[in-house]
Amino acid sequence: MRALLLVFALVLASCAPPPSTADVSSGGGGLNPTQACEAKGGSYRRVCLMGEWSCVMPYKDAGKACTDGDQCEGRQCRLEGSAKPGDSVTGACVRSSDPCGCFGLVEDGKSQGVLCVD
Repeated sequence: MRALLLVFALVLASCAPPPSTADVSSGGGGLNPTQACEAKGGSYRRVCLMGEWSCVMPYKDAGKACTDGDQCEGRQCRLEGSAKPGDSVTGACVRSSDPCGCFGLVEDGKSQGVLCVD
């Protein structure tokens, strides 16, 4: 359940309008959104089916084995492969802050089923 709430929050955050150049320049030293995002190590690009602009940040522990989202910087442990909900599994920490796509979630060492976020 925590994982679904987290994904829902990420989806809502990705729906926010892109920052204007004025928003970013006030704290980014005059950088446009792309430059400000890249300066932080991210990639400013369109995400999901709606194509909203977002600064997608990579996570340092991307791909690390996990059994729960609490073990990951991105707060998501994703199943690589397939399993029935409730099966004991090991997943991998999410690779970036891009919330879009279809993936299985792992919480408390168990498959939570597949979730699709667009």
